[in-house]
Amino acid sequence: MKATNIISRKLAIYCVLGLGLTLFSCSGEDGATGPAGEDGNANVIVSDWITIKWTYKNPLEGKAFMDIPVANIDSYVKDGGVALMYFKSDKNARILPFNFSEYDYFDFGFGEFMKNDNYQTEAFTGFRVYFDGVPVTVNILENETENTGLRYVLVPQPIASTTGISNTISADYEETMELLGKNLGQ
Repeated sequence: MKATNIISRKLAIYCVLGLGLTLFSCSGEDGATGPAGEDGNANVIVSDWITIKWTYKNPLEGKAFMDIPVANIDSYVKDGGVALMYFKSDKNARILPFNFSEYDYFDFGFGEFMKNDNYQTEAFTGFRVYFDGVPVTVNILENETENTGLRYVLVPQPIASTTGISNTISADYEETMELLGKNLGQ
């Protein structure tokens, strides 16, 4: 009889524990999905391809520039970070600065730019992409060009030093993305 009472008590305890686990393991409705986790390249910023819309152009002199505002760009490049700019024509992407020929030159700068009444530009922080050359090379005659674009890549110092991108910047966009561990395509 004593054995039956012990077995009954153990069975009762197991039933209570089982019922408790069942009740507490069931949940109501699922909540909102949380933020995505970071991949191995956290804080690397890669823009979409940006259609070229010249901020300023002078076809007679073959000069043009385009402003691309990017907030807090300095935080990505101070202390050893890297800022890259690529120019795409059809399916070919080239890193800037780039010479199309001895007469055509594409380059960029970044940081804070002041308002300039001569060029009718406002103050901004970001990139300024420059073209100097034959107006039809990147079509500064029209404001929007269909088959061309610009893409920037901002790599903070920890990622730049880990990947070695500061020492091995490739003119090939795909090689750079492979080095960063990205598979973004064109």
